[in-house]
Amino acid sequence: MPYLVDLPHLVAAARLCMRRAAAPGADGLTWASYRNGLRARLGELSDRLQTGTWEPAPLRHVEITSYSGKVFPAVIPTVEDRIVHRAMRRAVEPIIEHHVLADWVSAYRPRRNRITALRQAEQHLAAGRQWVADVDVAGASAGGSTEQFVNWLAAHVADGSFLRLFHRAVEALPTPLIPGSGLWPVLFHLRMSQVDTLLTGWPVVRFADNYLIFTTDEASAVTAFETLTAALAGVQLRPHPRKSRVRPPHQTNTEDLFLIDG
Repeated sequence: MPYLVDLPHLVAAARLCMRRAAAPGADGLTWASYRNGLRARLGELSDRLQTGTWEPAPLRHVEITSYSGKVFPAVIPTVEDRIVHRAMRRAVEPIIEHHVLADWVSAYRPRRNRITALRQAEQHLAAGRQWVADVDVAGASAGGSTEQFVNWLAAHVADGSFLRLFHRAVEALPTPLIPGSGLWPVLFHLRMSQVDTLLTGWPVVRFADNYLIFTTDEASAVTAFETLTAALAGVQLRPHPRKSRVRPPHQTNTEDLFLIDG
């Protein structure tokens, strides 16, 4: 709880939020307005968080068009709720980083991006693992329940007061993984890590929601694909039917991996 409610942590969370341009939430309050008397506002927010009286404000519902032209629903929390989300994220990210995420996971974490994933993939290919079970997860940002996410976090966080506020924040979202919440990276990794733990022993690289399992022959690649499919089913996910396949050696050029809509 101190990493959430102490004033220096709320100030740091607010500054991180204010580094990005963002539209106001349902209350119409902008960052320019909220900055007036910032420390007094955050002191009052700290009090509500400590006493358990903080309640998430209504969300502003919007539609966003992605780079591919796809339109999807999203939400814009109020500036104050964005601070709470960011403070929660800052509190748990070190735990997620050191106790939840495997070394072969990249995206939505510090200094881990597509380049990192490609370098790890190249090491497996150079070692002779030329057959690849390539699985892009369908709807990785859909589904899941508040109880699931809280229980997954509770495996690593014992602070009941923090977990109750985390539950309250997630429950206020239309779906836990709705775009727009500052908690999204934490929630995404908590869900995918349930799959990751079932892949122990396989040479794996995951970039965001795209898994690659490297093997030396076709039969092993098919088994890997089936193993991953079963692991995904445990969290109500499945391979994308168009984007997932077993790649033979002539289709495993490193630069062709982890492509958008690949």
